[in-house]
Amino acid sequence: MNKFVEKLSVEFCKDINEVEMSLLMIYSDIKYQQIKGFGGAFTEASAYNFYQMNLEKRQEILEAYFGSSGLNYGVGRTHIGSCDFSFGNYNYAPTEDLSLSNFSIDCDKKLLIPLIKDCQSYANKKLTLMGSPWSPPAWMKTNAHVLRGGKLKPECYQVFADYLIKYIQAYQAQGITLDLISLQNEPKAVQKWESCIYTAEEEQLFIRDYLYPSLVKANLTAVKIVIWDHNKERAFERARLILADPLVYQAVYGIGVHWYSGDHFENLRLCKEFFPDKELIFTEGCVELSVGSPTNAGGNELVEVSQSPWEFGEKYAYDIIGNINAGLSTYIDWNLLLDVEGGPNHVGNFCSAPIICDYQHQQIIYQPSYYFIGHLSKYVAVGSYRVAHSSFTNKLNVSSFITPNNEVVVVVLNSSEDDIALNLKDVLSDQIAALTISQKSITTLIYPQ
Repeated sequence: MNKFVEKLSVEFCKDINEVEMSLLMIYSDIKYQQIKGFGGAFTEASAYNFYQMNLEKRQEILEAYFGSSGLNYGVGRTHIGSCDFSFGNYNYAPTEDLSLSNFSIDCDKKLLIPLIKDCQSYANKKLTLMGSPWSPPAWMKTNAHVLRGGKLKPECYQVFADYLIKYIQAYQAQGITLDLISLQNEPKAVQKWESCIYTAEEEQLFIRDYLYPSLVKANLTAVKIVIWDHNKERAFERARLILADPLVYQAVYGIGVHWYSGDHFENLRLCKEFFPDKELIFTEGCVELSVGSPTNAGGNELVEVSQSPWEFGEKYAYDIIGNINAGLSTYIDWNLLLDVEGGPNHVGNFCSAPIICDYQHQQIIYQPSYYFIGHLSKYVAVGSYRVAHSSFTNKLNVSSFITPNNEVVVVVLNSSEDDIALNLKDVLSDQIAALTISQKSITTLIYPQ
């Protein structure tokens, strides 16, 4: 497998002959959204795998994700209470108490908080962190259980808002600042793991009358609200309903999306068209390995977790490029680290991850997705802008950027079985270069403007 292989530079020349055919046109003066960053999820499973590795391997992982020679991550997401990638069900107020007098995040202090702090310290910068609950405590829910859906009881709306405020404050006391928060992970999915259902009207009501006022009261309005946090297929439908309320519109920072129901790039374009001041944030996605999972069309369960096929990586790049071209500004992958089974996961919902830890043999095994993500995250710096391009073929998936250092970055995915020759035309400088994009490859082209 070729990894990050730097090849010889391609020579530009003046386009005096006005070359036609096979053109990839780059318009670096036509800017769209600003890129806010790339990252992955801090889960209990990731933390467990991290601390099963020896100190030398942990340093390698930190550099691989947060170092200048690695993916240069600057964003993360974590679960508020347990999720399926935890060792079991837990929350911070397990017994009914409207005053939340026994609220405690002690369960996060063993693994999850140390991982976040270690990563933030190594990155030597403030990581943008998002928190998402998978379920309120069971006593706040109509089904009296954190699993299998159920709803937040209307009489518990305020106490759950208080619960989220206490979480933010407790993490602040540990030196971890939360920047983004969603009301619920996947609010339309009844899962065998932690889950809770909200209609658009319920999400709107909770934000307007409970969550946002509670953030204001606690002087925590720097923590921005992200709605939906579920699949792209209903992102625009849901956002249009929630954001119809002017007060909610003002309170909401962005729209979170997952990839488990297909491309739906058009829905992201609609979100950006109708709500141009709202950030589009990819908050979760992975290749699932369990039989019957949405991203397993058949056969993923037969894949050796530590030896993911090239196509898993292609799926990542195809989706990231499509999302960014539709207006996405932030990309957060799912688990940073999993083991050779694709876990731990307390309900057996095993998945792939960019880095697999074989802690029995103290081996770090990089998967194709790691390199495909890196072709964007390593080179598209925070503060870059997506810029316009036009391609002669749909066999190539392309996204183009201008960085804060005034470099043009063009990412080209060729998933086909054929090498594809093209003429790269930088319109602003009237320069052109001939090159070939190899079959089954991803290529990042960088040149000064």
